[in-house]
Amino acid sequence: MIKFILGAFLTAIAVFLWEAVSWTALSWHVNGFRSFRDESAVAEVIKANVSAGHGIYRLPSMEDAPKLATAEEKKVFEEKQAQAMENGPYVYAIIRPGKGEINMGRSMILSFIRSLVCACLIGALLSQVALFYPARIAFVAAAGLFAGLTCDLPLWIWMENPGRDTIVNIADHLIAWIIGGAVLGVFVGREPVLER
Repeated sequence: MIKFILGAFLTAIAVFLWEAVSWTALSWHVNGFRSFRDESAVAEVIKANVSAGHGIYRLPSMEDAPKLATAEEKKVFEEKQAQAMENGPYVYAIIRPGKGEINMGRSMILSFIRSLVCACLIGALLSQVALFYPARIAFVAAAGLFAGLTCDLPLWIWMENPGRDTIVNIADHLIAWIIGGAVLGVFVGREPVLER
């Protein structure tokens, strides 16, 4: 158990450090970010039109037709929404309309805890299989790829996340857990026994 805990802890450190390098030194994530021509004007429009405070907003909103609308009114409503979606602009955004507390220390602690929980989960799975060390790395890397395909690909499919950013995010998960697998595989998992 001590070996498992040590392995998970060291894996969490390795993954956390990779993610820090990935987001701060490589800049492959932020290179995909875009900016508005007039941020002040856009900020004022957002502040004036936010309906429910901090949250996820879509434009067009794609809400349901009014319940009391006739069948014809519902059809017109849905056609207008479909046109708005097709013609744009389209926005899917996390909006915080006012001040927010930015606490880098808290975010880093939460990020490390997330890495530790993930390392414990994949470590628990890895402990159930007998694999040679390279296969243990591949096993954990496959979990990283699975995470990317599960978390990032739906945003490309349904929310128009740019393909470039989707590829970067999936690659980031994969690389993080190749590194994580290289560490975790030393501590967790059994060597296969070759029978003669």
